[in-house]
Amino acid sequence: MSRRERARLQTLGEIKEHALAQVAEGGVQALSLNGIAKAMGMSGPAIYRYFGSRDELLAALVTDGYGEVARTVRQAVEAAARRAPARRLEAVGEAYRDWARANPYRYELLFSIRPPTYSDPSEAIAAIHPGMVAILEILGEIAGPPGAPPAGDKLRGQLLRWAKRRDVGEPRNVLVLKLGVLTWTRVHGIVSLELAGILADMGLDADLLIKAELHDVAATATNP
Repeated sequence: MSRRERARLQTLGEIKEHALAQVAEGGVQALSLNGIAKAMGMSGPAIYRYFGSRDELLAALVTDGYGEVARTVRQAVEAAARRAPARRLEAVGEAYRDWARANPYRYELLFSIRPPTYSDPSEAIAAIHPGMVAILEILGEIAGPPGAPPAGDKLRGQLLRWAKRRDVGEPRNVLVLKLGVLTWTRVHGIVSLELAGILADMGLDADLLIKAELHDVAATATNP
């Protein structure tokens, strides 16, 4: 890269660091390009040469975060490669929780309520995609060949359309698709309650809850 390209990448990195600091202090609503420009000694118009809007900066932060979550999940799967599929699924849940606990404000950035003008760009979806594929691959091993899908199931149609849009592979067991989504929603729910301090107030161990949920998912995959 040229000196100019290296300087631009460095500035982009600094902008993102300041943005994450804003989020850590005041949530997504605190994200401000003008505030970052002031902190960096830049003019307002100058920072807009790097990010054209607040939503564009948010999209970059989300894309980076999704990518880290997906890499965390894939690395957990690879590290547990010698384990049985159900244990690999547990490793995914543990890794997801560990990342969230180590990065609570980034986790909130990824999964909190977004501004009404914002939607994830294709780059963000592509970044998180490998994480879901890893979960579906494990569940596919547990479930085995697909059985006959239930007729007239509205959720089945939604899952198939989602799988087609996300290109997770065909043919795909609809049960695996459903359990893949439920794996994420269940683990996400437990982690979110833990970060909010609610599970501690209840005297419940998030790790044990995640293991229980994933045990149920694996059991459903084996005996739907």
